[in-house]
Amino acid sequence: MDIWVSVQNALGTAESEHLCIDPTDVAKLDPPVLKSIQSVPFQTDCVSVAWEVAPTSSHIEQQCELRYRTREDPGWTLVPDIVSPNLKTHHCGFLFGTDYRFQMRCRRVTAMGYWSEWSPAWNFITHEKAPAGKLDVWWKMTPVDSGKRAEVHLLWKALKRNEVNGRTLGYWVSLSPRRRNMELTAVCNTTEMQCNFSVLAGVRRVYLSAYNSAGESAATEVIFLEKKGQPLAGIHTSPCDEHSLWVHWEAPRAAATGYILEWRQTPLPGPASRSMSWQLERNRSATKALIRENIEPFQLYNISVYPLYADAVGLPLHTAAYSKEKAPSCAPKFRLKSVSKSHAELSWDPVPTEMQNGFITNYTIFWASTAGDELRAVVNASFTTFTIRGLLPSMMYKVHLMASTAAGSTNSTTLTLVTPALDENEIQYLLLFFGLLSVLLVVLIVCFHKNRRVKNQFWPSVPDPANSSLGKWVPANLPQETLQTASAREPGLVTISDITVLEKGAEKKAPLWWKKDPVPAAAGSFPALPKSYIHPSSSGLPSGSRAPGEARPGSYVNGAGTVQYAKVVADGYRGQQQHVPSPLYIRSDSTQPLLSESTPSPKPYENLWFHGAPQAGLHCPSSPEDAAFLEEPLIDFPLLHGLKIDGAEDLHDFQRF
Repeated sequence: MDIWVSVQNALGTAESEHLCIDPTDVAKLDPPVLKSIQSVPFQTDCVSVAWEVAPTSSHIEQQCELRYRTREDPGWTLVPDIVSPNLKTHHCGFLFGTDYRFQMRCRRVTAMGYWSEWSPAWNFITHEKAPAGKLDVWWKMTPVDSGKRAEVHLLWKALKRNEVNGRTLGYWVSLSPRRRNMELTAVCNTTEMQCNFSVLAGVRRVYLSAYNSAGESAATEVIFLEKKGQPLAGIHTSPCDEHSLWVHWEAPRAAATGYILEWRQTPLPGPASRSMSWQLERNRSATKALIRENIEPFQLYNISVYPLYADAVGLPLHTAAYSKEKAPSCAPKFRLKSVSKSHAELSWDPVPTEMQNGFITNYTIFWASTAGDELRAVVNASFTTFTIRGLLPSMMYKVHLMASTAAGSTNSTTLTLVTPALDENEIQYLLLFFGLLSVLLVVLIVCFHKNRRVKNQFWPSVPDPANSSLGKWVPANLPQETLQTASAREPGLVTISDITVLEKGAEKKAPLWWKKDPVPAAAGSFPALPKSYIHPSSSGLPSGSRAPGEARPGSYVNGAGTVQYAKVVADGYRGQQQHVPSPLYIRSDSTQPLLSESTPSPKPYENLWFHGAPQAGLHCPSSPEDAAFLEEPLIDFPLLHGLKIDGAEDLHDFQRF
């Protein structure tokens, strides 16, 4: 057959080269149809496939291809060059109890034609047999009931595809291996990949088996070894992709038989037993392992590696890792802890782990004043407080915080703060100062309004003799008076230049030197009047003469020395203690001559107030002269005639004239 292509337009006609071919060599056949797929007897891994060709091409000898795959396989497995006159083929290498998908296509056997389309798919499950191989097992043991029992959390991995030999129906956990004609005592029968049970503290091993419809696998012995072996020398991680991590470690000094890798997401998305993943590395010389199970980007994983020894389990070594990082989802919430005129203390809460999206490398604090000055400080990720120093008083600042990871940063909201003009201590000092000043002003105002009372409290008012009532009664220059005594005794005239009268309380006691046993007074008699202080003279003698045998007293006029005139005993002022002895009152030193011949000066005496009856307790004078001195009435004392004596109502022993 000669074939060419001709093209024609307004300008002319053009033809392609002529191709001479056999039509059967370039024909594309219709696809075949799978008729049946069967397993070969005697539980082999082979299957038999039968098919039919299309009716339009049944007279042509054909060459076919068969392809198949499981549901988990990403690609197809191809069986080429199938030429069978009876339209059947056998193929081996299939897994037991596995669901496969089959397709077929054909062309002319001379290989000159084109392949037909693939036939419709045919699904087929191979026959099963008992599981083979051993399970990978890991366990956790916790003592309970005061160490008498132990809670065991047993975990295992599913058998490999070439070992499962079908659909696993469940797992048995027993305290002893299965023996022929012996019923199995199971502590756990489950379809899951873990089991919790309780055993006595002395139990050190259990047996685990998987089973399907064709039988049960050989038991895997699980020995509960103590976790006291040597740990790894070091551990670190590196990301492989978003869903896997490389875990690298340094082998321990002791020879290990394998390694157990544990990892769990932080924070835990569910119960600890459910969220933990693990993996057994059987290669004793391995120093790294790739973990893929339950690894997600931007999530933190805590990874632990246990070395396995023949008689123990090594202590774990821990690390943390992200398969992929990005900027934090949010910045930390920070707040103003304290502020003064020169510094401000900030604090913040760390970003929640599920929002970090990576390892926080540092925090950066930015602050800017209204004057345009902008500063920043970088602190370690372990810090949660920072103090900004060098601030100006009475200034407003805007502050924000930035959290950073290796893949990016996130800024927080802006915080506005205003520094005070004064520190807290300075404000306290000012308040204290103004408080004291106010108190002082109040005290001064009270003192000004109550100056007399305050003055009397600190400086008691001492009476001024010049302003006393006696000063008003007696003239400043008292004229000399001539005192006439009784006619029987006529002494010379006495000139008195001055006299001082002191008041004494009515209830004051007499001096001790005056006290003697009291002389009882006769019933119904009046109290004896005090006698004159003038010594009596003999009757009929001149005023200046003395009786025979009587000693003439010394003159007190024109005497060279000071003569004691009187002694007054008084209490302290306003009830004060009298610590100083009573002063002696001295007669005037005036040299003015008396009107008559000099008379002897009287003896010292005390100016006493008498209260009540004689039984009040006044002792007699100690000498005859003192007795004679007090025999005359005190009323005859010069200058007392014209005086009004205060407290006269208390002078019960005086006779008024």
